Amino acid sequence: MQSGNYDPRPPEDRDLAGTIDPKRTSRVTRRSKATSETNPAADGMLRRLSGRSDLDRAKAMRYEPYSYESNSTQLRWVVISLAAWSVVALWLAWVDFSTLGVLSDLQDQGFTSVPPATLTPQSMIEFADREGMSCIDAADVFLATNECNRLFDAQNIYEGVKGQSSLAFVTLMGLLLVNMFAFGSFTHRASRNLLTLKSSGQGFTPEKAVMWFFIPFMNLYKPWQVFRELFKGSDPLVTTSDKLKWKTAGKVSNLVHFWAGIFVLVFIYNPITIGRVWHSVRLTFTDSVIAHQRLVIADLLLALLGIAALLVVIELHKRQELRHVKVGNITVTPPPPVDPLHEALKEGIRRKELDNRNFRLGGHDRKDER
Repeated sequence: MQSGNYDPRPPEDRDLAGTIDPKRTSRVTRRSKATSETNPAADGMLRRLSGRSDLDRAKAMRYEPYSYESNSTQLRWVVISLAAWSVVALWLAWVDFSTLGVLSDLQDQGFTSVPPATLTPQSMIEFADREGMSCIDAADVFLATNECNRLFDAQNIYEGVKGQSSLAFVTLMGLLLVNMFAFGSFTHRASRNLLTLKSSGQGFTPEKAVMWFFIPFMNLYKPWQVFRELFKGSDPLVTTSDKLKWKTAGKVSNLVHFWAGIFVLVFIYNPITIGRVWHSVRLTFTDSVIAHQRLVIADLLLALLGIAALLVVIELHKRQELRHVKVGNITVTPPPPVDPLHEALKEGIRRKELDNRNFRLGGHDRKDER
């Protein structure tokens, strides 16, 4: 019978306590080239800058007891980033509206096609061909005629407004990344706070409350369900004596429904889908004019989405602060994670006991028939 500290390795690989094998020491302490070049200080700096160290710390402490954590700081950053998003979206709408005006002016001047957004010899040759003109001589040199100069003037004006549109759109995409981080941080903490507000039994863990925003198609309705739960669990008018009462008595602000509806609409109808799906084929000048009209509408929807999200987070934070005053400062311990293997074993045991009981009952029935 083996002792509890039995070493299953071969005898030559076993280390006795308090002894050092010179041969094995040289082998163990030898580091690879990749290992020798690793700088722990640099690695720690990268982890801090990328936020990975904070994420690891949050993961390690997510099942530790905690108290209410105010979202005031996160709210400040969310408001700033969402306000910036809305302002840039309005700027993009104004630029696209200006582009629409340029196209209308060019159409009034007699142009039948849209100028190229980028000035290249080949694009200008094709533009001249579409307009029924030849602006190059036998040596492929552009002619300085009035008609050809008119083409270059039109291209220069159109390129200017399209350049502003591209700059606004790139800025908006950068703010999207900032908002993803700020909004996700706010949502995570708001979800964590539900237990400290005496609202138990939530259907979404803080991690899943954020995760559903990034799963395609599921993010069309799951975030709406998450914020419905957050609003109901944070309702200051619901009693704190029953920790499950919020599920039936908690109220959801209409702002949540409005924000979720705009979110779905923007997911389907935005500047990217307009250019690649709804108006991807633009054969005539009129097609381009209509596409830019739709772009203005899509840009305004983006601004409206930012404003709606801003109002939602302000209202949710206000509710949680009021309920916290009502509940007081308490310490809670989050429920441990569910082990799938443990649950499967429990289900297997339950099924086995049920089968055995049915078998015994079936045996009694056969005896009674005899």
